Amino acid sequence: MAYINATTQANWVKLVLIKYDATAHATLTGSDFYSAVDASTGALTLVAGAIELTGLQDVTINNANGSFRFKTLSQSGENVITTVSTNSISGNFVLDPTLFFGTTPGTNTTIVTGGIFGYSNSRTQVAFMVAPSGATISQTPDNYLIMGTGFIGSLAPKVSADSPVWVSPVTVEVNGDYTLVGIA
Repeated sequence: MAYINATTQANWVKLVLIKYDATAHATLTGSDFYSAVDASTGALTLVAGAIELTGLQDVTINNANGSFRFKTLSQSGENVITTVSTNSISGNFVLDPTLFFGTTPGTNTTIVTGGIFGYSNSRTQVAFMVAPSGATISQTPDNYLIMGTGFIGSLAPKVSADSPVWVSPVTVEVNGDYTLVGIA
């Protein structure tokens, strides 16, 4: 049995966001988000206007199929038909003021300038890329990227005596389906 490895710096989970309008709008690829990867550290060279959500504490990739249940008089159990999925990417991250508020708060030209808070507040559509075992340039059997588009929400920054740095949950409510891409 193989596991998705996220234990070394080179294959830490990556979550990259960019304004959807900055992409080609067709099928998303890794090149919509980054142009190079350092093989030893896993550091990404991001394209202009993209951010990597650093300080991730956990990530959940949710694919919840809906269902319609019905009963008939001729069966003792329920029948079920699946309906559309509700997809989302969620997690918690340690706040970096530049990522959270942007380099120029109040401007949403790019997610770099508007920040995660600005894009959530203005309901600006983003494209996202999740690299479950880091992003690499070469294909391996367990190295895939999960991509899609959606909207940032569920921000709730908090600080406490037990956690003296600001931490916030974040959710990307996915607009449509995920795209699974093997890194080639």
